[in-house]
Amino acid sequence: MGGAERTFVTRCSLAVKPFDIWTGTAPSPSSLQVSLEGIGRRPIRSSDGSYVFLDVPGGRRKLMIASAVYREVSEEIALPANGGAPPVLTVSLLPNRVYVPPAAGTGAIVELRDADGRPLAGAEIKAYIDDEMAVRGRLAEERNGGDGLRLKIAPGHGRLAPGDAFVLIGRDGSEPEWNRMADWADQQNAIMLDRSLTGEWSRGARLLPAVRATSDEAGLAILPFRGLLPAVCRIHAEIAAGERSWKTVWQAEGGRVSRVPAFAAAKS
Repeated sequence: MGGAERTFVTRCSLAVKPFDIWTGTAPSPSSLQVSLEGIGRRPIRSSDGSYVFLDVPGGRRKLMIASAVYREVSEEIALPANGGAPPVLTVSLLPNRVYVPPAAGTGAIVELRDADGRPLAGAEIKAYIDDEMAVRGRLAEERNGGDGLRLKIAPGHGRLAPGDAFVLIGRDGSEPEWNRMADWADQQNAIMLDRSLTGEWSRGARLLPAVRATSDEAGLAILPFRGLLPAVCRIHAEIAAGERSWKTVWQAEGGRVSRVPAFAAAKS
């Protein structure tokens, strides 16, 4: 054979697994545009609904997901260089105002206003439901900060899915700790965390469903919750805008999307 042969090796650089936080399923491919800033090539969609980027140089990149029915995603990620293991990124997609909620979906539409009555845009909302019917699992072991990413839990009234946020609440009334399920672990009733726990937690501490959202330009945000929930849901929320924060409690109904009373941020 004349001439030199050239061998091309295609490698996976990143797999992105978007899922609808309200249904826990992958959205239809026609509803999303997934891209990496500065990379002109489109990802390949795999059989499990992931978007796979091939042969992307290592370094920091911005992942962008655009959609007509979900809030825009813009997240900076680090891609490995020199053939390191490609990251698998699970992305929770939040609904926007034109999204049609699933049948019997539970959620709250919240409206945020500043002290002068103007829309409070870009405010961060952290919210969770604290009720025995909402427990998604309980710690099956004692845990201290820095004990690693694997967490063994006993089943609750519902089930977490990869990408789900949750709060951990103990029996001593200590402050809740936020975390996120990254994936299932390699043993029964064990999950992998997004990051290590920081507090000290006793066996039996509860994992409760939680959501993070950002208010849009009109000061509106949708808080979606999935799975078995009580008829009356008390949503505990913390709102942050700039260097200020507020706490409030909203009431919603299991199996319905409720519009809660508008929240007015108090003057300092």
